[in-house]
Amino acid sequence: MVDLIKFYLENVLLSDYILATKFIKIREEGGFEIFKADPDMISFLSPKVKAENCNLPKSEIVVKQENIIKKLSYQNKFISFKRKLYAKEGRLSVCQNIRKDFIRIKNLNPFTDLNYLSFVEIIEMYAHEFGIEKEKFWKAKITQVELGVNIRFNMNIASIMSSVSRMKGMENTLRIGNTVNFKNQKYEVSIYDKLERESQQNEVFKNSNKVRRKHLVKKISKNNSFVRIELRVKRVSQFNRASIKNKIQTLESIRENFHSLGNELYKLFVNISFVNEISPDISQGLVRSQLRSKSERAFDEYLKFLGLKYFGVKKFIEFASPILNTNNRNKYLASLEDLYNQYKGDDDFVKKEFHRKLSARINKLTVPAISSSN
Repeated sequence: MVDLIKFYLENVLLSDYILATKFIKIREEGGFEIFKADPDMISFLSPKVKAENCNLPKSEIVVKQENIIKKLSYQNKFISFKRKLYAKEGRLSVCQNIRKDFIRIKNLNPFTDLNYLSFVEIIEMYAHEFGIEKEKFWKAKITQVELGVNIRFNMNIASIMSSVSRMKGMENTLRIGNTVNFKNQKYEVSIYDKLERESQQNEVFKNSNKVRRKHLVKKISKNNSFVRIELRVKRVSQFNRASIKNKIQTLESIRENFHSLGNELYKLFVNISFVNEISPDISQGLVRSQLRSKSERAFDEYLKFLGLKYFGVKKFIEFASPILNTNNRNKYLASLEDLYNQYKGDDDFVKKEFHRKLSARINKLTVPAISSSN
């Protein structure tokens, strides 16, 4: 479940050997010296590194400083060590996508998620790499984290993404292509086309050229889709969902609460609402059955449905959301979604499939955590 994570550990003693073979000293400032890890010298981050490379003297692994800074800060990922001049201990900071690290190490497909055992394994790899006792490393404090899962559906991605509507408790909704971001001031939830994203990053069909890869992705996407949904917490200290916040304070708290954390993510993600745009339009018979009572309310609701259908229900919700009074906004918009859905066939199909597959996926990832705690 854990994807990108940023954490730090205070009062860390890195041996001279570790600093000489795995880190580059970047600069001195304000009475401190700052080192950044060279990913080409971290055994599990670079395929170029063999075990024997760790015996190379420092003089043979130093690279030009201007290139180092660019390389070590690639896509805002880094491993750094900062200490006072002439001190032995300092702060080790890590910002890495540990899910992708694990995929690279084990040569897994890019849709793999970290289960409990995989999470424990990759964290302890980091501890071993830097010569830090495991139990001490687990005490590292988390400042930023992304938690999510990949879900496979047997339907076209457009059928799913076009049905995604709103998310309860989120102030803004941003749509770009097959990506929907729900945002508020404390965190955001994103749901997007994972296959499309991995194709853009050349993580699928790596041996095919761009044209061929696009063709293969299009072929697969006709009746299959891979959706990723994730929670992004940029500042754990400001995160305001207590049921999750107390489980993501340290690496150890994630390990000890892995199963219950999965349950809390499910409760959060099911706040996403759906409209059934993939369902067939209402038939004349359904119209007659809906209006048989001839009540004004029935006619009014049908006219509302036609208006939503013409305008586009998600488009109208995005238009109305910032205008409506915040006290009754969610209740009113939810009533419009319910109204729209009741005039469509296959009620709640995407929603039910999403909930079912989300639950199954999270349970599969967290099951080892239950057995490990017994």
